[in-house]
Amino acid sequence: MSPEERTPAPGTAPDWGPLDPIVASPDHVPVRWGMGDAVLGTALTLFVPALIGSAVLMASGRVDFVGASLSTVALLQVPLWAGLLGAPLWSTYAKGRRSLAADFGLSMRGRDVPLGLLVGFATQLVLVVAISLVFPLLGIDPEQVGTSAEELTASATDTLGVVLLVAIVAVAAPLFEELFYRGLWLRALEHRMGTGWAVAGSSLLFGVIHFQFYDLPALIAFGVVAALLTVRTGRLGPAIWAHVAFNLTAVVSLLADLR
Repeated sequence: MSPEERTPAPGTAPDWGPLDPIVASPDHVPVRWGMGDAVLGTALTLFVPALIGSAVLMASGRVDFVGASLSTVALLQVPLWAGLLGAPLWSTYAKGRRSLAADFGLSMRGRDVPLGLLVGFATQLVLVVAISLVFPLLGIDPEQVGTSAEELTASATDTLGVVLLVAIVAVAAPLFEELFYRGLWLRALEHRMGTGWAVAGSSLLFGVIHFQFYDLPALIAFGVVAALLTVRTGRLGPAIWAHVAFNLTAVVSLLADLR
């Protein structure tokens, strides 16, 4: 649909489309953010946390963060979250409509909560069953899946640890990752390649960027589900709540096993 076709009738609000941000902003100023901003944001989320983590290791004399407290893990997540949030913020305020809702669909409706929670919970269950059936056929031990989550959960040794664990995996991660991958990346890819490639590309990137080989199929699959929710509804609300349920289901299961 061209900008001319989208011109609203007198007295009505313009409809810019749920996933078509790079046409014109409501005040007719072209939106200029795109793939370059998404790539730069990805680079920042990779290199800045790595540099800060290396500096912390050097200062503390540690070799790695295995066995580190959840307080330390949470603090080390801050540079990552800053990049995931900072890239969309920079894009919308420097090159867009100055609104995360208008540019990236960061909005929510009441029905997004039950929809997202149901989809996220169901996706986790389906993937657990699928992995348990398929991985042995490929000669892969299904127990290899989720080892990073198990290590993180095992460090929640007290009430504060459990609170921090939930805050990291079921609050911060769903919000910041959905804004970045299903907000900035999905829309930038859609403008360049179309919806199908955007769903596939953003989901693949979401899976690969976690650097968890055995978890890769499940992460990509969830990425596809979250991307389809976003495309279908035109907003991030359902995907955020699906991400909450997906992560929280795994955490609750792991905590129950440890107890």
